[in-house]
Amino acid sequence: MKGTSSCLLIALFWCIPAPAQDEVKALVERTCSKCHSLASTLRQRNTADNWSAIVDDMIGRGAEGSDADFEKIVKYLARNFGPKVKVNKATAQELAGALEIPIPTAEALVEYRATHGSFKSFEDLKSAPPLEGKNIDDKKDRLDFAAAQ
Repeated sequence: MKGTSSCLLIALFWCIPAPAQDEVKALVERTCSKCHSLASTLRQRNTADNWSAIVDDMIGRGAEGSDADFEKIVKYLARNFGPKVKVNKATAQELAGALEIPIPTAEALVEYRATHGSFKSFEDLKSAPPLEGKNIDDKKDRLDFAAAQ
């Protein structure tokens, strides 16, 4: 894992298929809970680079696993426990990544926000026409609804 470039981690960031998520979650639980509670790990919200540095530190402290396992762990943590996206400030690219929606939908969402004002809640966001029919419920924890400044 040491020496793995940030570009590689970011390129692989979104490549874990949904069925494999449960396997990677179990891998995180097995690997990380040997030394500390998962609660302390999962309370954090870090970028892929920060998760990579944390995992490298844990490897240095004796965490056991293969390079492939550690890459999966970093991708899982970054995807599920990455920084929250500030919905009322986010660019279309940021919204597309957080909500896993196409860029054109995210661009329409940004335009809607510019015309109708800030989103006050998750329900407010879900009711926006660009997101009609899209299931984004499982992405709720990735979002921050603080007012834009």
